[in-house]
Amino acid sequence: MLDKSMLVADAVTKYPKTADVFRKYGIDFCCGGKISIEEAVHNHKRVDLSTIMNELEAVSEDKQDGIQASDLNVRSLVQYIQTHFHEPLKEEFKQLTPYVTKLARVHGSNHPNLLELKDVYDAFKEAMLTHTDEEDHVSFPKLVAYSEGESVADINETIQSLVDDHTNAGLKLVEMRKLTGGFVPPLEACGTWRLVYNRLQTLEKDTHEHVHLENHVLFEKVNQL
Repeated sequence: MLDKSMLVADAVTKYPKTADVFRKYGIDFCCGGKISIEEAVHNHKRVDLSTIMNELEAVSEDKQDGIQASDLNVRSLVQYIQTHFHEPLKEEFKQLTPYVTKLARVHGSNHPNLLELKDVYDAFKEAMLTHTDEEDHVSFPKLVAYSEGESVADINETIQSLVDDHTNAGLKLVEMRKLTGGFVPPLEACGTWRLVYNRLQTLEKDTHEHVHLENHVLFEKVNQL
């Protein structure tokens, strides 16, 4: 059962749809998820505890369809992450980057925040592509090997390095949210402008879920071995 003392990250792991409620109120459930629901609500002061608990309990009762990622073993979970997050992320960067570039080129002279947005987006893209490539070819094989009984001397350092990468990526997402005013385009925004903001918001959502699954499910499984 959900209660106010449950960690935010644990709530999302056990009841994935609670992520939508936490996101609604700007509560970090990935890099900052290791605090209780009560503490998170107190820190944000955007909603009273009884209101958010009612919303969390409502979504926690919904039946979960499909695969429950937290039930997978390390090898299967790695494959799940690669299929559901790594590959789509690479494809989205290919599709979205030309629009971000065009938006900055066409409107950046009158809206300097769009030039800053492109710089932050480019840094985020480069960091995430480097990070996921390293995971696919180095770190994830180590985690799988360790989970299957092989000796991996630097497993703790490997996990900490990935967590640090996630934290840095999260900071870039926060910066993009600020530069876009919460991904809300101005009234005069053209179609490209609206498209970019919409897809950046989706990118933020997917990255939060991606990071949560690694930090609080995959790495926890390895640490428990």
